[in-house]
Amino acid sequence: MFGIQMTSSKQKKGTTMPFKTARVWLFAIAAIFISGYGISIMFDILNSNGMTLLEYALLVLFSITFAWIVTAFCSGTIGFVLQLFRIDPLTLKRIKPIAIHAQAIAKQKTAVVMPIYNEDTHRVIAGFEVSLASLKETGQLEHFDFYLLSDTQDPQIAENELNAWHALCERLGDTAKHIFYRRREDNKHRKVGNLTDFCERWGSKYDHMIVLDADSIMTGKCMLELTTSMLNNPQAGLIQTIPIPVRQDTFFGRFLQFASVLYSPMLATGSAFWQTDQANYWGHNAIIRVDAFIKCCGLPTLKGNAPFGGEILSHDFVEASLLHSADWDVLLLSEIEGSYEEVPSNILDYAIRDRRWVQGNIQHLGLLSSNKLKLMSKFHFLLGATAYISSLIWLSMLALSTIDAVTRALNSDVYFNRAYQLFPTWQIAKTDLIDSLL
Repeated sequence: MFGIQMTSSKQKKGTTMPFKTARVWLFAIAAIFISGYGISIMFDILNSNGMTLLEYALLVLFSITFAWIVTAFCSGTIGFVLQLFRIDPLTLKRIKPIAIHAQAIAKQKTAVVMPIYNEDTHRVIAGFEVSLASLKETGQLEHFDFYLLSDTQDPQIAENELNAWHALCERLGDTAKHIFYRRREDNKHRKVGNLTDFCERWGSKYDHMIVLDADSIMTGKCMLELTTSMLNNPQAGLIQTIPIPVRQDTFFGRFLQFASVLYSPMLATGSAFWQTDQANYWGHNAIIRVDAFIKCCGLPTLKGNAPFGGEILSHDFVEASLLHSADWDVLLLSEIEGSYEEVPSNILDYAIRDRRWVQGNIQHLGLLSSNKLKLMSKFHFLLGATAYISSLIWLSMLALSTIDAVTRALNSDVYFNRAYQLFPTWQIAKTDLIDSLL
């Protein structure tokens, strides 16, 4: 299914990860045990007055959603403990600041790329410029180049981009030699095609590329820490940071931003603990080894029709899985700060963004049968798809439980179910178990 060029056999270097297999088993046993315990309680509650087909269906739907919640709970709990004691989730040692290797960075060349498509020009240029200025303040800008890779199709926005670009070059003066702008008139294959075009044109000039989104901002210190981490881990094909939402002023946006600041580091730390060198890629705010990306991450067009066929829409998960399959490490470094993004400021924009992602995540279910992908990659696919399928499952549970409640209410005063019955059948409500389950 995928054209994967395998790397030669190499001895693992870089981050030492003790008890890799034991971590996965610890996480799996905890998640399975808690899920099984919760499901058994739900079964006991439903079975107190005898199970109907409707209640068996409810139990199946509950089992899926409960196991999905437990998975996140176990990651969060592990992450909470590790963060509380300042323990690195990969090395299991005390977290230490990343020492910037200026001399090693000087021997490498890194591109910072920002793919855009019909975006707010002022916001894009402002984010692009502030990331550039932050890196310049570190004194290491000469080893980096910044690319604004436009796929914009709207003529007016394209004109605005060009005018804003010329103004940016004038403001930067001599620094402008480190920035480049390219616009594709034909945005074939969307963002994947945009990055493919960059790799084909300029990829051979660079050892790494830091991929930003149109609404991303990254500090210079963060870029240097990512580059140093890549140098420290020669087997790493991709290193992902945690993008923290910023610049929100609506209630909805501030709510998402607060939740992300509070929970994301904890959840990411826990995920890094059990995923070890098989973490995931979220499509931006990450550094990628260009050679590994070019050799391993060519995406095919899948056979068949949507939702499982056609172009791969959520490409980031698949690119990470292809790197895994070629024996490259994908790391999630939760301790690196200075990586930011924006989130939708209202629920309608949030739903529109999710609508773009839902088909891509459902499409991943069609890749579960591939024997070229590793088990951890398939687990990432399954969790990502469940994130969207769970909404439908919850809706189905509400509908079925409503029918079940109405049915029970209509029959609540029926105590003799058979023609010859000596004692009444009392309805049993296991309130203590319900409280325990909650």
